[in-house]
Amino acid sequence: MARVVHRLSTIDAMTFREARVAKNEVLFREVNERIRELAPASGESEFLCECGDAECVEPVSMSLAQYEAVRKEGARFFVRPGHEVPDVEDVIERTEGFTIVAKRDGVPADIAEDNDPRS
Repeated sequence: MARVVHRLSTIDAMTFREARVAKNEVLFREVNERIRELAPASGESEFLCECGDAECVEPVSMSLAQYEAVRKEGARFFVRPGHEVPDVEDVIERTEGFTIVAKRDGVPADIAEDNDPRS
C-alpha cells in the first residue's frame, strides 16, 4: 500500500510541476502579446523567451511573421535553444535563434489553450 501512495504523490507532484511550467509560459506569452502590439511592421523585434523558468528574461529576436506563425496554435511557444522542458513539451521546430515547442496533451496543453489570448 505504501508504494501506491508514493506513486500517487509522485503523479500529483509531476502534474503540479507541469502546471507551474505551463502557467509561467502563459505569462510570458501575455507579455509578448503586448510587445507585439508595439512592434514595427517590418524587420525583427525582440520578445521574451517563453520558457517555463519564471526568472528567465532572455530575448528572442524574430520577425512578426515568425511570431504570428507560432501564435496560430494555442499550445505552442518559442524558447531560447536549450530552454526546452522535454518532459512537458515537444520540439516542433529549431531555428538559429529560437525553438518552437508544443505542450503535450493533458494539463500543460489544457492550461496553454485555455489561457490563449487569441481564442
